[in-house]
Amino acid sequence: MIFTSPYPDIELFDGSVYDLIFHDLRPEDSERIALTELTTGNTVTYGELKNRADAVAGYLASRDIGPGSVVSLQIPNSINFAVALFGILRAGATVNPIGVLMNPEDVEKVADMAGADLFIGVSDIGRGEHVWDYELEEIVDKQLLAPDVHVDGNTLASVPFSSGTTGLPKGVMLTHSNLTSNVLQARYMLEKNDIGLHTKTLSPLPFSHIYGMTALLLTPMLQRAHIYTMPKFDLDVFLHAHGEHGIEMTFIAPPMAVALAKHPAVTAEGFAANRLMFSGAAPLDEEVARAVERRIDTDCVQGYGMTETSPAVNIGIKGQNNPGSIGLPVPNTECRIVDIDTLEDVPQGEAGELLVRGPQVMQGYLNDKEATSEAFVDGGWLRTGDVARVDEDGFFYIVDRAKEVIKYKGYQVAPAELEALLLTHEAIADAGVVGVDRDGLEIPRAFVVLQEGAELTEDELMDWVAERVTPYKKVRAVTFLDQIPKNPTGKILRKDLRLIPLEA
Repeated sequence: MIFTSPYPDIELFDGSVYDLIFHDLRPEDSERIALTELTTGNTVTYGELKNRADAVAGYLASRDIGPGSVVSLQIPNSINFAVALFGILRAGATVNPIGVLMNPEDVEKVADMAGADLFIGVSDIGRGEHVWDYELEEIVDKQLLAPDVHVDGNTLASVPFSSGTTGLPKGVMLTHSNLTSNVLQARYMLEKNDIGLHTKTLSPLPFSHIYGMTALLLTPMLQRAHIYTMPKFDLDVFLHAHGEHGIEMTFIAPPMAVALAKHPAVTAEGFAANRLMFSGAAPLDEEVARAVERRIDTDCVQGYGMTETSPAVNIGIKGQNNPGSIGLPVPNTECRIVDIDTLEDVPQGEAGELLVRGPQVMQGYLNDKEATSEAFVDGGWLRTGDVARVDEDGFFYIVDRAKEVIKYKGYQVAPAELEALLLTHEAIADAGVVGVDRDGLEIPRAFVVLQEGAELTEDELMDWVAERVTPYKKVRAVTFLDQIPKNPTGKILRKDLRLIPLEA
């Protein structure tokens, strides 16, 4: 059965992301503060942001960066990130956002896979076409005229990298229409949650992540919000900001919800202005959400999505569904729940793989026709790889993940990548990696079979891995086994590994 969004279809936008945000910028909104950096106190108004982005677009055009070009962008949350992002889009180029926690080797790999013509960011990856983040101020000062380019909704806007439903990272092709559609869908759902214009919003999660770019930056900007942000999450800065600035809405991920529920520094008085905690990036446990609501007297809702859906598919509504539910499909969106093996629809109430269809769904994976074909079912349905169910009232719940990707603090970690690395260790004969829950956080856990006569401790192995991977990909627990469980074709039985208790 097809579960169609209960909300009326909304009118979508056929222009660029830049145009959606700035095409109707009124004089009074030009003077509004768009972004405040909590760690520096620096601010930028909507009008200043537009002018700076135009200047960056002019600079890019002077370097022949425009339609058909790809620019990798690796800058922490800041005014500079927004200036560079909108400048790239205004120039008609495609942005390839890269997280600042990636090590240089991974950054270079992603930029190469994206086909980047220019790199703007903080890593020294040895590329000749490189602009450092601190150079943006000088670039803006040149005030080069933005080019006269036409960017329609079908133009490729962004190529973030995702592990998809399985395997190694792939470039996700998102058009301007994909992103603008999702921004409008998310705005509609925020308004259903009584979050309207000019809301003081805290956006602490990375703008380089699709959740951060679409939900934490673009959507509040369309609402002319005052967005407060920080280059990396800091609990003290996060807590202090709510009381000092009267934050009304906060975007969080589940580990932050755990801190709000348990940390002794959290007080209701410090969150007196807060009206909504919006959680995304990974499933939020109902009891944790309710503990947050009780402790700081606010409402919690969560959204569900993936990089391949720009990202929002479902968003909860406060007072309508419990906070453990991902709510209902956003406008203009259809969902199905199917048997993972047969892809036949299952009865309402039963768990199955969630399929999605809507204007926010990606065009496919960059230069990977095989993976694109595997991701879609006839009729344009995207396989999410997530197991969900729909209750008798039509509300959706994420039950489990059919896919193998681990989500550590919202970052995607491919087990296959860690397994391949582990197998290069001379003391290891075989290895398997799964995501397991530890204190409400999914972590990468390695199961290892040692070579005969070899000796290796858990700490030694975790340190060895940490020296070779981006920090969020580190193995957080190790268990030594005599044999990795596999099926007759040699595929690792990750379900069996997940059943092995994790020692405290």
